[in-house]
Amino acid sequence: MERIVALISDFGTKDHYAGTVHGVISSVAPEVKVVDITHQVRPFDVVDGALKLKWSYRYFPTGTVFLCMVDPDPSAEPVIVSTERYFVVCPNNGIGSLMFEEEEPQALYLITADHYYIKGRGNFRTRNELAPVAAELSKLQSARHLGERLELSRLKRFRLPPPKEVERGKYECVVLDVDYFGNLILNFEFKGALPKKAVINGVVVEKSSEGFAGFKRGELFIGVNPENHIQIVAYMANASKLLKAGRGAKVELWF
Repeated sequence: MERIVALISDFGTKDHYAGTVHGVISSVAPEVKVVDITHQVRPFDVVDGALKLKWSYRYFPTGTVFLCMVDPDPSAEPVIVSTERYFVVCPNNGIGSLMFEEEEPQALYLITADHYYIKGRGNFRTRNELAPVAAELSKLQSARHLGERLELSRLKRFRLPPPKEVERGKYECVVLDVDYFGNLILNFEFKGALPKKAVINGVVVEKSSEGFAGFKRGELFIGVNPENHIQIVAYMANASKLLKAGRGAKVELWF
């Protein structure tokens, strides 16, 4: 079975940081495949990293190690979380929270196997500490020899605010994410029916579609993103710029 280490980070692609993580993993475990999910998480933004992990993990095979490298707090303990099918290597800062709502953690380990660390190469714990441990974990498929088992209550987790029904058929939502195309992804999951209208920054959007056919360039409509969240789209344009809205913007949905 092919072993995979999948990477999520806020490193971007301008610098050498993501590439050196690849190099470390390949040096420790040449047989392991390294997959870049994204290196464009907003800098230091654990919530953004958690969303990217939630929206991607289920498409990977059993045994995948997710190395999540968004690290705003240097004091956060380096941990391994194992679920029934996967492993997550990360600082204990909540980045796995949204994945763990669906893929329940079974064990938590504080990484102590520092003999795998790269020493004397500067202050970059993802490359020097987490990457070699993730590579070993991918080979071993067990965290028992890599750390000290902790109570699961030590695992830091958070929840996102749900949409709020303020009157019958009317919901107050927020923008969870703005994707590369400028689509506004809301904290409202599609359950088979699209809203009749959305209101954002005083703009009323009354067209809706699960697909993209039949719209004019720049036309706004309510759609569904690939991970089954309601989104506001501007066809062949950037809805975020047109509506002057970003993450956290309030949106009303009417059904």
